Amino acid sequence: MSYKATVRSCYIGIFSQAVVVNITALLFTTLGYQFGLSFTQLGALVLINFIMQVSIAIIFGQIVDRVGFRPFIVGAHIAAVVGLAWFALVPALPFDPYAMMIMATIIFGIAAGFFELLISPILNAIPADEKSSAMSILHGFYCFGHLGVVFATTIFLFVFGRDSWPFIVSLWLVLPLLNAFLFSRCPIAPAVEVTQQSSAGAAFRSPLFIILILMISLGAASELTFAQWTSAFMEEAMGLPKVIGDIMGVGMFALSMGVGRVAYGVLKQRETAWLPSQAKLMAIGSAMAISSYIIAATTNYPVLGLLACILCGLGVSLLWPGTLSLAVDAFPKAGTWMFAIMAATGNIGASAGPAVFGLIADYGGLRAGFMMTAIFPVLTLVAIILFLRLRRS
Repeated sequence: MSYKATVRSCYIGIFSQAVVVNITALLFTTLGYQFGLSFTQLGALVLINFIMQVSIAIIFGQIVDRVGFRPFIVGAHIAAVVGLAWFALVPALPFDPYAMMIMATIIFGIAAGFFELLISPILNAIPADEKSSAMSILHGFYCFGHLGVVFATTIFLFVFGRDSWPFIVSLWLVLPLLNAFLFSRCPIAPAVEVTQQSSAGAAFRSPLFIILILMISLGAASELTFAQWTSAFMEEAMGLPKVIGDIMGVGMFALSMGVGRVAYGVLKQRETAWLPSQAKLMAIGSAMAISSYIIAATTNYPVLGLLACILCGLGVSLLWPGTLSLAVDAFPKAGTWMFAIMAATGNIGASAGPAVFGLIADYGGLRAGFMMTAIFPVLTLVAIILFLRLRRS
């Protein structure tokens, strides 16, 4: 059986995930000016999004294995359509705008939760020899989705004005609407049978699994904190116009992260001899992310700010998909529950990081936010070193 249509649907699905995860952050300054929202309120929208993702992973991790992937992945795309439509209608609704944003965020946060829970195991279930390269390329498409959201949204707002943001949000819902139809028809390989799965309890008794949980949560905080606040950083701290700041800052961050993931996937498929192990590359990437946070916190030069975006994008590129691949290798009989746990803990880090940054920025400014949250990649590096030591022992 050919699974090419399934792979394409997974790529479009993770692209759609990039839309519902990143669209709000791109509108931070626009929403702040239009509705008088603080950094803390804006950061809270990101937090709510990821709380919903964590909740979905916790509630549905084992249910999916019993029911099957298809109804949940199709429903996730429909939820994304509804949530984006609701968000776009906020200025037209006769209710408190921030409350309506919260409601819309809850709906497309549910969609993002199912995307995170389902797309990786759907791809992982497809018969293939090299899982780590496939996982890396898949998550590379998330980055290209992020890049597409940045370019299209920023250019649209530049051409039609900031007040036109509801229209571009409405246009983005076409993508999940199309993919709901595609996922309803493509073949989907079954996950590991429930009776053949290793137990979550046994995994939690393994120090290796605990370290993997720390790696994905801290790595997610390292990635999403920089990703969610780059737009505001380039505009407010670097003094660049929004269109330039988003394209050069957020765009280059997403591009470099996507290139890093796809390049690793391609080189791994070709069995490149000089390529270090995935864990070692993740350690190197963590060190790069530490440097990028420090540069962002201290520089007054836009060129160095752009360098920090590129460096961080490359540095964090393997942290999330790499941890998933290491977990699959270490626990090959795990079912969707493992992806649920990894998604939940990853999203805890992904939500906490930007929210903590927002709190710090409200009191000390954006630079203080970057300096203080550099602790995330530092702790990620420590967790990877512990992982390498455990694997050698």
